[in-house]
Amino acid sequence: MDYTKIFREKGVTLYGSGVLPQGLRVYEALPNVISFALPLPRAIVQEVAETGPTKTYFHHYRTCNAYIDHISYALVLAIKAEAYDAAYIPASQSVSDDGYRGLFSHKAAAVLCGIGGIGMNDLLVTPRYGAGVRLGTVMTDMPVGRSAPVENPCSGCGKCVAACPSGALRGKKWEDAASLEDMMDVDLCSAYMKKTYQGIGRGAVCGICMAACPLGQF
Repeated sequence: MDYTKIFREKGVTLYGSGVLPQGLRVYEALPNVISFALPLPRAIVQEVAETGPTKTYFHHYRTCNAYIDHISYALVLAIKAEAYDAAYIPASQSVSDDGYRGLFSHKAAAVLCGIGGIGMNDLLVTPRYGAGVRLGTVMTDMPVGRSAPVENPCSGCGKCVAACPSGALRGKKWEDAASLEDMMDVDLCSAYMKKTYQGIGRGAVCGICMAACPLGQF
């Protein structure tokens, strides 16, 4: 099955696939993974860079997540129609008690599938769109190709670190970090967002470090 047909129909241009290492598999029966990214509108990202998170940004963020789930489920149905199995990871869902972690890391899948690398803001950074993307992940037992990895686009310029209003980013590159805690103070980030940006929506979206990335400034 040519799964890229679904992406072409849905306007997705940034995607890849691969085989999950044993330790990353959520479902043992679904060892293969397809990852894709949707860019946020450049004007909205620029607005966040200039003024901070807005209600308009929050709306686009949620709309993009909903469309990712739509695409993911369309891909699951297409795969199942070919007598294979598949399941998708929700675009934005916390399953851990602390509310920070989803069922699976979209970023891990995106790196494995050659979409980008992890920036100093602990976000997926792509060569074309910088950090201004949202991610989708589908796991399947259907055979898929292995996309070539890409060199991490993050140069370590530190602009995201300097822009973070909470001071939660520690200024360490992903390759040098042993854990998420080495890169950022998740509790500080979350508390600041909830306190400062409650008025734009649910109070758990910021985006300033995303918008500060100099990549994708087109």
